[in-house]
Amino acid sequence: MDIEQILIAVVVLGWIVWRQVVGQYASRTKLTWLPLVLVVLGVYTVVQAHLDITTTGAVLIGAEMLLTVVLGWVRGRAVSLETRDGFLYLRGGAPALVLWVVSIGMRVLVEVLAHGIGGSTAALATATIALSFGLSLGVQGIVLRQRIRNDGRPLQEDARRGGTRPRATLGR
Repeated sequence: MDIEQILIAVVVLGWIVWRQVVGQYASRTKLTWLPLVLVVLGVYTVVQAHLDITTTGAVLIGAEMLLTVVLGWVRGRAVSLETRDGFLYLRGGAPALVLWVVSIGMRVLVEVLAHGIGGSTAALATATIALSFGLSLGVQGIVLRQRIRNDGRPLQEDARRGGTRPRATLGR
């Protein structure tokens, strides 16, 4: 990775963490697009790298992917559901910040271990960064969507669309 890619990743990740820590109104779509884009980008990056995946590399990255999924699930459960201005509001607060620090620290540790092993393991670890964060955010989003669905409080996006009830149409 060159310095520009690292800076872009830091800015995007910083924005994601900030939004989750301070909070945002719940939405059906906000939790879907970014993880999907990151997973597709991650798979594309791994495929384009044409790596010789060793057993050591596969075990290291497999363990990291498992841990990132677990951390995404825990972050999804740690987000508090509140009501603000009559709408459902998601706020991670300090627990989300701590879990993000753990997630990022784990990813840095994987990079250090992989570069210590060297060769294709280091290249594989670098190639799977977007995939790792995409999976983590995806699992977090799945957990939050289920919690939002079970909660039942109104979403701000429904109010902007005129409510969740079907609208009358002419000729029907």
